[in-house]
Amino acid sequence: MSIREHNGTMAVRRAQAWSPGRASGGRIVALAAWPLLAAAVCFLGTPGLALPLRAQTLAQSVGASEEALPLPLPEPPPAGDGGPEVARLKEAFQQMSAQNPVVARVNGHDIRWVEVVNSADDLPQRYREQLESVFPALLDRLVDLRLLADAAREEGLEDDPLVLQRMAAYEDRVLSGVLLERYLAEAVTTAALRERYDFMVAARRADQEIRARHILLDSEAAAEAVVERLDSGEVFISLATDLSQGSSAQRGGDLGYFLPSRMSPAFAEAALALEPGQYTRKPVRTEFGWHVILLVDRRADDVPSFLDMQDRLREEATKAAVDRLLLRLRDQAALEMFPAGAGAGAGAGEGAQ
Repeated sequence: MSIREHNGTMAVRRAQAWSPGRASGGRIVALAAWPLLAAAVCFLGTPGLALPLRAQTLAQSVGASEEALPLPLPEPPPAGDGGPEVARLKEAFQQMSAQNPVVARVNGHDIRWVEVVNSADDLPQRYREQLESVFPALLDRLVDLRLLADAAREEGLEDDPLVLQRMAAYEDRVLSGVLLERYLAEAVTTAALRERYDFMVAARRADQEIRARHILLDSEAAAEAVVERLDSGEVFISLATDLSQGSSAQRGGDLGYFLPSRMSPAFAEAALALEPGQYTRKPVRTEFGWHVILLVDRRADDVPSFLDMQDRLREEATKAAVDRLLLRLRDQAALEMFPAGAGAGAGAGEGAQ
């Protein structure tokens, strides 16, 4: 019998066991109160779907590598496919979202809807996007895991040293994961990402050539008078030619293209704050005098939008936040790396015996 034939045969048997209110071997009960869920068994009859999915995820749960799995991971149903059965199951999902019902009972242990949905977190994205289609297989996986766990307890494995060691390591991972989730929820906010984006844009523009005109005068009062004339509608080039005391006066105050970093800091900051066509409303003072600045052009701005950069910014901000947290924890901890006389000698002696 081929793998696909085997999968289809097993799927039909499981579909029969899913009849509302029917017990499978007296151990697993699919509750009749949720008949819409039973409609999902039609997907278990799809060759290559349910059994490989259970084999893959169950093997992952007990630590097997994907390469060692006996059956391949199947392709999920095509998006938008499934007909009325999928529609009915989506309706059931909507009903259960607020109720979180018991969907199976194994040896007196209740398995609830939210447990089944959350168990998809370790699956590839294409399965998580189609939970309605793979829900029965996910539920079967939780049933199998519960049966295996109960069998392990009957054998007293909960006190096995290897089990205790792995449970302690798993506890560390869960605790650290929850801590990081809560820490990052506060540290990596949209406001923080926007601040990071604005800083990046300012840094890029500081290294981007701009073209500007200016009118250089010897007093603030004279510069303010020029601003008033510009506000009344006079032409910047004409005023620069007539009034500017700088060498660019004969060019209408044109400074050409330049890097802001090569200008006086106050001049560069004021010019960078403008958009093309805008002029400074307040005179800008440098070591050369008082300036009224008109931004003519900015070289092609290749800075992506905030929305386009959001994923990258979040990734960078997350890494930076985690680094800060770990550095702080290391500074506060009583930490010794490879402490002298600890562990290595004892381990070597035991291994030699």
